[in-house]
Amino acid sequence: IWRSHIKIVGSPGRSRIDLCLNKSVLAMGWSLNDRHLEEHNFSEDEKRKICKQRAAIKSYEDYASLIKEWKVYNAKGIVNANIRRLYYDVKPDDLIWIRDNGIYYLGRVGEASQWVYDSSKEILESDSTTQRTCIEWHKVGDEFHVPGRVVDAFILGATLQRINSDAVELFSKHYYNTKIDNNCYKDLSIRADQEMFYSLISSTDCEDLVYAYLFSEYGYIVIPSTNKQSTALFECVLLDPKDRTHIYIQVKKGKVDIDANAFRHLQGKVFLFTSEGNVTNLDDNDENIKRISPEKLFDFAISDAAKNIVSDSISYWTEYMRKALK
Repeated sequence: IWRSHIKIVGSPGRSRIDLCLNKSVLAMGWSLNDRHLEEHNFSEDEKRKICKQRAAIKSYEDYASLIKEWKVYNAKGIVNANIRRLYYDVKPDDLIWIRDNGIYYLGRVGEASQWVYDSSKEILESDSTTQRTCIEWHKVGDEFHVPGRVVDAFILGATLQRINSDAVELFSKHYYNTKIDNNCYKDLSIRADQEMFYSLISSTDCEDLVYAYLFSEYGYIVIPSTNKQSTALFECVLLDPKDRTHIYIQVKKGKVDIDANAFRHLQGKVFLFTSEGNVTNLDDNDENIKRISPEKLFDFAISDAAKNIVSDSISYWTEYMRKALK
């Protein structure tokens, strides 16, 4: 499973993603275009020779040879790592996530996919010459429709990189099978149980699910402006509309322990959740600090009460598991 940053190129308002979607390719830069050549002290004669070589590129080897000879992008004459991955590592049946203006697309690499160099004038000017062909793109939606780990993968990193997550791989293949071609990816092992559920949703999904649970169970309302980095002890503050009591929550996904003693100074009620860890120093007689068990939250997630108040990225799996458990 891959993700690729699609950068804005060409005239204002246009995006390289237009080329990707319309031509069924994954396109990148490092195009050896005239702007790149201007960054060097090439003579006019050298530029003519490079442009003649550029027009004759028919393979990755031709492309690599030009870069090695003229050292266009680095002193060692080495092809950019993203282009090497595009050529050597992207394989048929791989899935690729891209994003444009907050909308996510999922593409499947076809059997006939090849690395190509398109030196046509328009493509050169838009710095999109290095491409993988035969990518079947499908619109998925905004970030509420995709796992949080896919969203997080676009924050930092290389232009083209793998998403090293079993949960994202499972989601991507299952989504493709469910929405596009049910016969594509075989032997997807998805259990309709609590352990699998928490492995598939993101940390952000966990937080959102706790908010939904507290709203459904107690009518508590989230105050979004209280979600700040300066309040790392709790995710945000909720409000009890009956008496304006403040509600503080801490949510951890994975094998992370939470110490109840850290919250005793807060003036209000506290709810603590960890999907695989323990809540330590919690007394059963504590009135203001409560633990939400993973079992209880999972039961809520697949209940009818959660259907219309959870995000699409949660609902995708809860609907699947709800049907499987019937």
